[in-house]
Amino acid sequence: MDSRIVQLADMFASAAIDPTQWMSALQTLAHATGSARGQLIGIGSDATIPFNWVNDLPDRALTEFVAMDGGSPLINPRVAAAVDAPLLAVRHEADYRATLPGLISDVYLDFAHDYDFPHGCQAILFEGDAGLVGLAVLRTEADGVTTAGQRALFGAVAPFVRNAVKMQMALERDGPRLIAGALDQVAAAVFICASDGHVLASSAAAQSLLVEGRMGMAGGMLRLNAKADQDRLLKALARHGGPLPVPMETLALRNRSEPAGLPLLLDIATMPRGLWTLDMARRVLVIVRGAGRWHGSALAVLQSFYGLSPAEADIALRLARGEHRADIAEERGAQLETVRSQIKIIFAKLGVGREVDLVMMLGQLLRA
Repeated sequence: MDSRIVQLADMFASAAIDPTQWMSALQTLAHATGSARGQLIGIGSDATIPFNWVNDLPDRALTEFVAMDGGSPLINPRVAAAVDAPLLAVRHEADYRATLPGLISDVYLDFAHDYDFPHGCQAILFEGDAGLVGLAVLRTEADGVTTAGQRALFGAVAPFVRNAVKMQMALERDGPRLIAGALDQVAAAVFICASDGHVLASSAAAQSLLVEGRMGMAGGMLRLNAKADQDRLLKALARHGGPLPVPMETLALRNRSEPAGLPLLLDIATMPRGLWTLDMARRVLVIVRGAGRWHGSALAVLQSFYGLSPAEADIALRLARGEHRADIAEERGAQLETVRSQIKIIFAKLGVGREVDLVMMLGQLLRA
């Protein structure tokens, strides 16, 4: 076997275990085929782009790609060439040209010209109900059109990349179970759901709610006793499972098993996607609180689920209680600049951009 194929097969296999290596593997594939860039892209069934990894392409280009609806076959000739293409079949410049009469706009062609990748070849690695994963090399005008030899090398490597994608997807499917297990340690009642309500994993405390009859599950789907509550839950799950970010929301439900006057609270939150995540379906957390549940566990939840350090979790909760930054620094015996730097990290981990958003997000954790 060609030593280049062996090297690339090893690199992509390593990337499945350590996803931070994907970009290096894509760059090596690009160089092996005489191309400027390698690309691994996910295109949802609704043409959304859950991930798009391209070496040596500025972030603004990736943002422009999403804004122009670059996952649409009516816009992008590369996507159009993938329609009905068999798995691992190599499509290239001739196939792109054949789709041009069916495009409704030249916006992608202008985009490819502006960032200098008019040529290349591609293959579909994986296709399912959620969408497809594609591999490509993108070539500059100077690189020229792909040769038969370059396409043959690309086609020989593609099955190894497919294996790496499938391996990482399999590892990611264990993620909900592992997270639910971690949350057992803080006695949190958490269901990890798909956007249609199917339960992928649940903590021990959540399973106790099912045994007690305070919530139900039928056909693998989370169920609430009242139809109106069930409709609200399904709509909330659909919102949080969609392509656009949605702030955490809380559903307050009447529940006879709770102490008088206290509702059963369901916090609905989108699970954050990792930077190198391949899974195209969003996971949604349903966090059940009642009679003060979670009030004493906020610090542990911030650390175990959101990945905050003990210091960051303490600062986040102090901010949520309305403490000023200078007071926090004094109480912690830290420099104000240090606390400001930690707050920036906290914002990034929690997916918020302002202090008021953090207060709104964590406010529910602090209320008994």
